[in-house]
Amino acid sequence: MFNITNYFDHPTRPGHTIFRFYKKERASAFQELLEKEDIWFECEDHEEDDKTTYFFGVKNGSIKAANRCNYLVNAQFRKPFITNTYLRWGVFVIAIIVLTLALIGYINQH
Repeated sequence: MFNITNYFDHPTRPGHTIFRFYKKERASAFQELLEKEDIWFECEDHEEDDKTTYFFGVKNGSIKAANRCNYLVNAQFRKPFITNTYLRWGVFVIAIIVLTLALIGYINQH
């Protein structure tokens, strides 16, 4: 099955979820948040070739809080969808103009 998230059910331990990170900074931030929230976890690093994967096992009883920590880490390290500031504002202005024209057209029809 295709999984686009960075977490999945533990393959051998029912009642546990595994969170996966490929960058040390993200893994460290996630670990800090888990410790701050006092969430039980176990962690393990796997090295293959030149790639390290960081795994965190969390009990499903605290999965809601762990997911919140995961979302905070992803939000902390994400980049803007449109990185160019001028292009981002241009898209915003064009969207406002289109919405205004649509509203004017609707008002004129009624």
